[in-house]
Amino acid sequence: MTPFFTYSQRMVATLAVTLLPGLALADTLALNNADQLRLGIISQPVSAADSRAGIRVPAVVIPSPETASQLTIRHAGVLQAWHRPGGTPVAAGELIATINSPDLAAIQEQWLAAVFAQANQQALLEKDRALFADGIISRQRLTQTERAAQQAMFNRSAWQGRLQQAGFDRKALQQLRDGKLAPGDYPLRAPQSGQLNREYLRVGDAIAAHQTLASITAESSLWLRATVSAALAEGLALGQELRLAETLRDKDATLVLVSKNRELSPGTQRVEILARFRQPVALLPGQRVSLVLSSTTPGVRVPASAVTHSGTDASVYVRRDNGFEVRALELQPLGSDYLASHGLQAGEEVAVQGTAQLKGMLLGLGGGE
Repeated sequence: MTPFFTYSQRMVATLAVTLLPGLALADTLALNNADQLRLGIISQPVSAADSRAGIRVPAVVIPSPETASQLTIRHAGVLQAWHRPGGTPVAAGELIATINSPDLAAIQEQWLAAVFAQANQQALLEKDRALFADGIISRQRLTQTERAAQQAMFNRSAWQGRLQQAGFDRKALQQLRDGKLAPGDYPLRAPQSGQLNREYLRVGDAIAAHQTLASITAESSLWLRATVSAALAEGLALGQELRLAETLRDKDATLVLVSKNRELSPGTQRVEILARFRQPVALLPGQRVSLVLSSTTPGVRVPASAVTHSGTDASVYVRRDNGFEVRALELQPLGSDYLASHGLQAGEEVAVQGTAQLKGMLLGLGGGE
C-alpha cells in the first residue's frame, strides 16, 4: 500500500512541528543596520490616512444641479437670432438668443388681456372702496368687487408665470406690454455667468419644445457624479473631503461629498454619489476623471508591500533600534493599500522591501545567513 505521506512531505511536516513552539514566542527579529542593508531591507514611516488615500473610482464632471446652467426653450418655435458667439464669457442675464413661437404668442395674448383686466378691476375696487366709505354701496357689493379683483390678480400672475418660465424677465415683460416685442418673440438669457457653449443650430432652424440651445459653464459651480458599490458607499459620510487622483492637472482640488443615495440604481445595482468642488477648477462638464474615495475611519495607511499574509492573518514588520517587531494587524482595504485603524501609529517605520527575507528568518529558514 502506498503511504499517505511521501518521505519529503513527512520531513517538511516534522520541521514545521519542530518550529511551531518557537514561532509562538518569536515576535522580534534582531537585525542591525548593516545586516538590513546587506539583505536589501528598506523601511519607511507610515502616515495617517487622509483624503489622498483610498479607492479610485471613475467619475464625470457635471454642472451643479443646484444652479441653472442650460438654456432650454419650453415652447416649439424658430431660432430668430444668436446674440453671443460660442466660447465667449457671458454675464448672468445677458441676452443669448431670440426665439419666435406661435404657441407662446397665444400665451402672450392671454397675459396682456389679464394685465388690462386686472388694471380695470383694480380701478373698480378703488372706486367701490370710496363708495362704501361714503355709505353709498353695501358691504356685500364691496366684498364681491374685492373677490373679482383678487381673481383678476391671480389670473394675471398665472399667465405671467408661464412667460417667466419661457425666459421673460421684468424688462422683457415691460417690452411686451409696451408693444416693443413681436408676437411670439421671446429672449433666452444666461442663467449664470460663465462660458457660453452653443449647440449647432442655425438661424431659421425649427426648435422643438424643451430642446436645449446652449449651456453656461461656470468653473465655480462644477460637481462630480460617480456610481459605487453599496458596500463602498456605506463607508462614506456626507461632508467628508475627497480628492481627485494625483495624475490629473487639478490634483490639489478638493471636493466635499454632498449627496449619497440610499437606494440602488435599477440598471447598475450601484449607488450614485455627488461631490462638489470647493474651489474653481479647469475642468469641463462631461470630462471623465478619477475620484479618490477615502475611508472615514481614522487610522494609518499601510503600504501593500509592507503586509505579509498567513491564511487570514496579516502582519507587518515594525522597525526597532535592534531589528524588527512582528506585529499582527486587522487591516481594511484602502485602494491598493490598507488601513490600520489601531495597532500602528503614524510615524512608525515598517519594512516595505525585503519582507520575504524577514519572514524567512522568522520561520528559521536562514534568511540572516
